[in-house]
Amino acid sequence: MMKKALSLLLASVMALSLLAGCGSTAPSSSAAVGSSSAAPSSTASTDAEPVELTYWTTSARLTDFELSLQEEFMKQHPNITINNVIKEGDPGNDFYTAVAAGNAPDMVEVSFTMMDKYMDAGILEPLNSYFDAWEDKGAYDQVYLDSFTRNDDLLGLVSWSTAFYLAYNKALFEQAGIEAPPATWEEALEDAKLLNDPDNQVAGYATLTSEWTEWFFQYYVWQAGGDLSKENEDGTLELTFTDPAVIEAGKYYQELRAANVLPSDLTLKFGDLQDKFAQGKIAMMPFAGDWVSIMVAKGMKVEDIGLALLPAGPSGKSVTTDMGQCMVINAKTSQEKKDAAWEYIKFMLSLDTLNKRAENMVATGGINPQIYARNDFDLAAATGMPAEWTEVVNASKGGRLEFPGKAIVGSYVDRAVQNILTDPNADVEKEFAAAQESAQLEVVDDYNAEIKEAA
Repeated sequence: MMKKALSLLLASVMALSLLAGCGSTAPSSSAAVGSSSAAPSSTASTDAEPVELTYWTTSARLTDFELSLQEEFMKQHPNITINNVIKEGDPGNDFYTAVAAGNAPDMVEVSFTMMDKYMDAGILEPLNSYFDAWEDKGAYDQVYLDSFTRNDDLLGLVSWSTAFYLAYNKALFEQAGIEAPPATWEEALEDAKLLNDPDNQVAGYATLTSEWTEWFFQYYVWQAGGDLSKENEDGTLELTFTDPAVIEAGKYYQELRAANVLPSDLTLKFGDLQDKFAQGKIAMMPFAGDWVSIMVAKGMKVEDIGLALLPAGPSGKSVTTDMGQCMVINAKTSQEKKDAAWEYIKFMLSLDTLNKRAENMVATGGINPQIYARNDFDLAAATGMPAEWTEVVNASKGGRLEFPGKAIVGSYVDRAVQNILTDPNADVEKEFAAAQESAQLEVVDDYNAEIKEAA
């Protein structure tokens, strides 16, 4: 059963969009952080057997601040050494294939998108006994505990999460005489026309148009009241590319294109959109909370970054996503390493560490309006986060996970979206019907057959 489950998901993992890194892929490398000679804390065991923990991360995450936290952890646990292995993109995706190959790390952070499948595959260590003995367990939000519990096994602890918002350039809005961000699709289109300034290469609105278009497009489908797929009770996947909400979202994309409010270059990639928003060349776009620090690092003034709920579509509702990371332990590693990995997780999710993170955000000027699972930690109070952001973050809690099967059928949605944007005469219904037929025949039928076989 385990081998079948691993085989079943291998293709979907390899196809998953690299949302965490969103940059060029670099060869894997390792950087061991040696333990310090400083005196251990009173709770550390000085005669415990040495343990080396292999931890997969990215170069973007392994900042000097992150390394300083690891050094502090190892001072408190002198028998534990952290071996950081750089895996660009999303290390949590590669973790799955590494388990199958027998060379997975001892611990890693896994995206919410992958957690559901990983929990079914039996590759994550249950944390119940560790968590039940943790003195901080009462501070953890039950919603996040329930979300990552399967068959009574707690399989991951949320390190952070974020919703998607509409980001807008406050300076450009003020110049255009727009007093508030748009609340509906119609308002967004009209505001984009006012903000559009071709002479200065300013686009009134932006969305992904040349890669990973399904990522942003799903939010518009949700605003229209539908989805791109659904998971049946038996775990099989059912495509709904021809749902009226999908067609509505596609036609709205065509309206944006016809109004010439999107960047004229439809080949712009994700990183290009971030660059242009930071440069004031894009007035508004879908935006994740943890991108604020990226914009600041690119030179954007934090006071120019406005955040609002995603504009409501025909459904009349603003629906967003809940995306983030869970810290997990490899179920196949040794017991000594499992115990050491739990100590690391406990340290990184402690109130003291979160407060240090808040202090670092303030010091670097990049306060990301993220959501943390501890109910005794107030990011706004700890950082002085703008009241506008706090209001939007609170209103966005409880978002949806990405559409079922995105990892294996997202590319079919991607092509359909690109087709309706590049060809002004494209028939939205025909494009998505064709995409659904291709996806069904080429991947979904086999996927569903393996699901049923593994049951």
